[in-house]
Amino acid sequence: MAREGLNKVLPIGNLGVDPELQYTQGGQPRLRLRLATTETWVNRGGERQEDTQWHTIIVWGKRAEALNNILSKGRSICVEGSI
Repeated sequence: MAREGLNKVLPIGNLGVDPELQYTQGGQPRLRLRLATTETWVNRGGERQEDTQWHTIIVWGKRAEALNNILSKGRSICVEGSI
């Protein structure tokens, strides 16, 4: 019997650059976002540590065009999607 898995991500972070809106040859809008998520902690020596991961988020269609009008570099966003 096959098991079904859960494929869901919910990154929360800041945009590192302005979104890039492009159109496919067929005219489909495609928005590329570069999202930085940062984890911070204090090590055993009491020093603050930080680790930043970069994620590329792709949004398609009318939503891509709408988000392009309101998002900009530095904006904090939360994205729900799948890998």
